[in-house]
Amino acid sequence: MSILKTLTTGTLAVIAMAASLNAKDFSGAELYTNEEYTYGKFEARMKMAAASGTVSSMFLYQNGSEQASAQRWVEVDIEVLGKNPNSFQSNIITGKAGAQITSEKHHSVSPAADQGFHTYGLEWTPDYVSWTLDGKEVRRTKKGDNKNQVENLIGTQGLRFNIWSSESAEWVGQFDESKLPLFQFINWVKVYKYTPGRGENGSDFTLDWTDNFDSFDSGRWSKGNWTFDGNRVDLTPNNIYSKDGMLILALTRKGQESFNGQVPQDNEPAPVSSSSVTPPPESSSSSEPFIPPMSSSSEPITAIQQVRTPQMQPKEVRGIVNAKGAHVKEINRYRVNFKY
Repeated sequence: MSILKTLTTGTLAVIAMAASLNAKDFSGAELYTNEEYTYGKFEARMKMAAASGTVSSMFLYQNGSEQASAQRWVEVDIEVLGKNPNSFQSNIITGKAGAQITSEKHHSVSPAADQGFHTYGLEWTPDYVSWTLDGKEVRRTKKGDNKNQVENLIGTQGLRFNIWSSESAEWVGQFDESKLPLFQFINWVKVYKYTPGRGENGSDFTLDWTDNFDSFDSGRWSKGNWTFDGNRVDLTPNNIYSKDGMLILALTRKGQESFNGQVPQDNEPAPVSSSSVTPPPESSSSSEPFIPPMSSSSEPITAIQQVRTPQMQPKEVRGIVNAKGAHVKEINRYRVNFKY
């Protein structure tokens, strides 16, 4: 009887935890490439979202970095923190889950990131990581810097974008929900392969593909469907749209996931989309493809225990998942302490 009582109590505790995590009043969005890359150049032409308490981003991330059993954390960030859209935060995250090494710096953006389009860029090579704004380098971290962070970016990373709201007012400012809905607009994305000395004009990068978002390419991109502690929103596919040659990520109240406004105009014309593989059209099927683990943040998060909603399951029967959306068995649950 005591064993049964213990099991029942444990089960109820898990259900209560899931219910608590499900009780989020807001919806955000995350977009990620289906392919991962070892080195390369990544550019995006964007008008970011910004209101106190929010994060609007572009970043590289290695799936599984957040897992307690992972050998390493691998991530490179561009983040616009809502309390100050006149700058963006650059960051490399290495180390291991619970003991990350970070190197945040801030860079001026004019006009402000939410007031106009800018071209944001990341270059990742074996020798350095650099960040660019409108074609000008604003930071370079070289091999050997910051506890060998460049050397510790081992393996592959996918390109991601997200918009969400952090509960850390110290980091992003007090959340002002009266500013909702908020939108991050992506005019185009370019991805370059790392080809030392063989790129255009002898550069180290060769254009691999361009997407100008005339439509949503489900062969190239997927939409996140998860959440995590310290984030007051559920990330949902319902807040990612393609309209008038623009990819839109939204931050809204729950149940108000939509975009009915006018797409802002970018004075820079979008490049022609290209791909080496003809992707399949976006499916309307309710079957859910595999979704890799979710992104991290520079958010000081404690006790991550996350829940994901498959499209064919109500929230009440979600499986137990880890910090980034990968399913785990209940017996293998863990807690990750992020220290920034």
